[in-house]
Amino acid sequence: MTRLPSERYLAALDADAGRILDLTRTPGALAAAVPACPGWTVADLVRHLGGVYLHKAESVRLGRRAPDDEVDQGPAGDEALLAWFAEALADIRSVVGGDPERAAYSWWAADQTVGFWARRMAQETLVHRVDVEQALGLAPDVDEALAADGVDEVLVAFLPVWLPADGAAAGVRDDLRAHVAVAAAGREWDVRVEGLSAVVAAGPSGAVDRVSGPADALLLWAWGRAGSAGFDVVGEEGVAVLREVLRGATQ
Repeated sequence: MTRLPSERYLAALDADAGRILDLTRTPGALAAAVPACPGWTVADLVRHLGGVYLHKAESVRLGRRAPDDEVDQGPAGDEALLAWFAEALADIRSVVGGDPERAAYSWWAADQTVGFWARRMAQETLVHRVDVEQALGLAPDVDEALAADGVDEVLVAFLPVWLPADGAAAGVRDDLRAHVAVAAAGREWDVRVEGLSAVVAAGPSGAVDRVSGPADALLLWAWGRAGSAGFDVVGEEGVAVLREVLRGATQ
């Protein structure tokens, strides 16, 4: 497991959350529909992300997953909602801004540290900043190193945890098979999907099926925020299987 320096995540969290706040103060922005989240407005997205901040901050404080039904969902009214979001941001920022190696609860056994949450909240906020920009008709810009780190997080952390735990309930077929190399920004991952399990290794892959291209394009594809335009695909069937399981893992 390789993380970026914690300061990089904190700077990204601050910048992207600040961008969300700036954009949502534009008249009419909160009522805009979010293309990647059918049925959601930008206000719904802000409420969701603020709730994520509060839930994860409380989980770290408790040393276990906080009850989902106890998370503050924010007030009514645009100004009150944005003020609440800023407070939620300050809460998670105070939690993830400490020593990244300090022990902390997380859902990923391989990384039980505060640094896990600095990374997770930076990546979560990046994706939702893109959501807001797309809702407002703006072209998103994603830093290459942060995007490659996000691809790594989705493949190495999300997919192997989500597939055996929740894949069946999400309708993933147990006969799915794929062996795919994923490459971006000079990095490569070997991904094997076998029914309701996934084995992912960072490093050179001998897979014939392959998806490669700019890290930002791959990250947005993995999160369902963009199609496959802008990168190369070899072996459409295997890549389609990977996209299917990623769709579930990133919901």
